[in-house]
Amino acid sequence: MSLADDLKRSREYELRTYIDSIKAIYENVLAQNGETYDIARDSTSDFQSITATAICADSRIIKILRYATAPSISQMKFGQFFGLSSIEKFESDRLEPGTKKHNKLRKIAPQIAKFAIENLDLNRFIWVPECAKEISDPFLASEYAKGWTCSIAADQNSQTRYRNWRKNQQEHSIASALVKMGYIKSSFSGIVSKHTDIKIGEFTKELRVQGRTRQKADLIARSKKTQKLVLIEAKAVGVEIDSTKRIKECCDKANDWKAGVALSNPVVATVIAGFFNSTGIKSLLASNIAVIWEHRLSDLGEIL
Repeated sequence: MSLADDLKRSREYELRTYIDSIKAIYENVLAQNGETYDIARDSTSDFQSITATAICADSRIIKILRYATAPSISQMKFGQFFGLSSIEKFESDRLEPGTKKHNKLRKIAPQIAKFAIENLDLNRFIWVPECAKEISDPFLASEYAKGWTCSIAADQNSQTRYRNWRKNQQEHSIASALVKMGYIKSSFSGIVSKHTDIKIGEFTKELRVQGRTRQKADLIARSKKTQKLVLIEAKAVGVEIDSTKRIKECCDKANDWKAGVALSNPVVATVIAGFFNSTGIKSLLASNIAVIWEHRLSDLGEIL
């Protein structure tokens, strides 16, 4: 098959993967946000009484408060307002009282409540005292605000969730292909500094490899045929402009790993899918990186 054919099939494969998956992810995130919204609504008297007590009772409502402002605020920026690098770890799960994080939350909760009250989107929450608009159907207005808020959150969340899901799914597909080829999961943990750290015919995932520096490889296998260490990067690209960055990452890692004397000249490969171009593929090959198309994972056998 020609490079042009592979590039075309790869784009079609990635587009189909995205379309088949993103809707389900969006709907699931929307349901999760709806549940958290109801908790926030109940604990704040339908956003008319946003308090530190409500925030400490269930820290997950911070997410809803972020998206209840106009405009909504990212986790990192919101966290920085209160002396944190990000608010993510405070809003992802309900914090148990007495923990270090919950004690920290108690200190900043009054500031978060004050910020949410002052920046609440009054075009959406039209029943709160500061807005005081006459509403003919309060229930309908409340449900409309819920749908609006959860939809904004779900739209952003689903894109992030998809990227994380896609990376995991791609790595899982590669691991499954290795298993079909008779490779088994390695029990090695730590930093791979010698090619013998991974036994022949075994593989592992997400470990750092000692080259000039220590960089993480998505998958690491030890070839049955050549006994060489095979370092595999998984790259799925949904937007072509991002492919340049992903290719540079692969080339930089390859140069770093090949400098590791004790690795005995490892094979570096990348499994790719999505919107790459011929120039990028040629750059990978010029860096002596084996290119495996995800739509044809059986080609892994050529390097293993």
